[in-house]
Amino acid sequence: MFEEKYITNKDIVDILAARIKEYRLAARMSQRELACKSGVGYTTISHFEQGANSNMSLGNFIALLRALGMENRMAELLPELPVPPLALREINKIIPKRVRRK
Repeated sequence: MFEEKYITNKDIVDILAARIKEYRLAARMSQRELACKSGVGYTTISHFEQGANSNMSLGNFIALLRALGMENRMAELLPELPVPPLALREINKIIPKRVRRK
C-alpha cells in the first residue's frame, strides 16, 4: 500500500524558509536589504533562513512576502473553496442525516 510521509510543522517551516531565501537571492537582495524593505529585523530573517527560528510571526512572514512581491501568490497556497461555506451549510440542511424506516 501507498504510505504518505508525515511532514512535521518544522519540516514545513524549513521549506518556507528555504523558499524565502531562494526568492530573496533571485531578487538579488541581501538579508539586510530585505529587512529594510520589509520592516522585519535582520536577525529575525537570518535566524529564519538558518532554521534557528521556527516561530516567525505570521505578520512578519507576510511582510517578507510583500517585500519580495509574492503576496499575490497566496491564492495558490489556499485557493477559495468551490462552494462557499454558507452555501454548503444550506445544502447540508437539505440532505437527510439518516434514513427512517417504517
